[in-house]
Amino acid sequence: MRTALLHEVPHSNAVRIASKPTLNAFHRLTMDKNRPTVGGVTLDMMKGVVSEAFLGKFTAVFPKLFKCQWKTYEGQKKFFANFSNDCTESNMSGRKFCVGGNWKMNGDQKSIAEICKVLSGAALDPNTEVVIGCPAIYLMYARNLLPCEVGVAGQNAYKVAKGAFTGEISPAMLKDIGADWVILGHSERRAIFKESDELIAEKAQHALDEGLKVIACIGETLEEREAGKTNEVVARQMCAYAQKLKDWTNVVVAYEPVWAIGTGKTATPDQAQEVHAFLRQWLTDNISKAVSDGLRIQYGGSVTAANAKELAKKPDIDGFLVGGASLKPEFIEIINARQ
Repeated sequence: MRTALLHEVPHSNAVRIASKPTLNAFHRLTMDKNRPTVGGVTLDMMKGVVSEAFLGKFTAVFPKLFKCQWKTYEGQKKFFANFSNDCTESNMSGRKFCVGGNWKMNGDQKSIAEICKVLSGAALDPNTEVVIGCPAIYLMYARNLLPCEVGVAGQNAYKVAKGAFTGEISPAMLKDIGADWVILGHSERRAIFKESDELIAEKAQHALDEGLKVIACIGETLEEREAGKTNEVVARQMCAYAQKLKDWTNVVVAYEPVWAIGTGKTATPDQAQEVHAFLRQWLTDNISKAVSDGLRIQYGGSVTAANAKELAKKPDIDGFLVGGASLKPEFIEIINARQ
């Protein structure tokens, strides 16, 4: 109907309609007024835009024009949240299983597109929340390619919103490009970049203040475990978080024994459960029973498709933070470990 009306408008008026500021980007692309149009946009042009959207290239084609995609994405997230209200209770505790994939400093556009294609085409357990920790420069690219029900996380963020901090990224920046999570306190940040318990806790609280959800990592080294200091170390790390965090609602704790990260060694399900149970009791004693009952605690450290199901059976293991295996097709089996 609208197309027919447009053809009845005098030629000079049609030009004015097509020249409205909101259509400038399209107007520059074509001046063919013999084709059917809607609001000055030809059918072929619309097909091209839709095609680019499906390829996840909005930002490469019209980075500013399509900034509204994030509003659409937020709307989709609300739809999925409402749609899946009936399946948020994923275990007896009521804590929804949560699996994070930490890609670390790995990937390029080609490999990330392949991983996202696998995730998009897979039947993922609707009772499991999935979060992908992507390298910062590929966050927007991955966000465009991943299903909207899969969360995207930065792998680090600083404790202030902006300023003279060369090389750092703020939570506000992560949010601006579509990330809704951030991983903080990973053992590699602690060991290689010498981040202290206090700094990590400060970064966590700032990220929460900015509206991000936080995967807060803790874990002991091999020397600390062999010295019998596992509980002491994780309690110290948790205490630092507790001194800064005002609300644990949007926090997931990831227990990662450092000696098991990337080594092929894995804590046995019983060893992992023992530490998770200790953490649960620590939360009860030092925070509250409500936080202890509701807080999700992931296990990380050489999680694979081969050991995920046994680990997932333990009552205090509420998910995984997966490293190398999250770059492989077996990640799907890890996500679906509770099925």
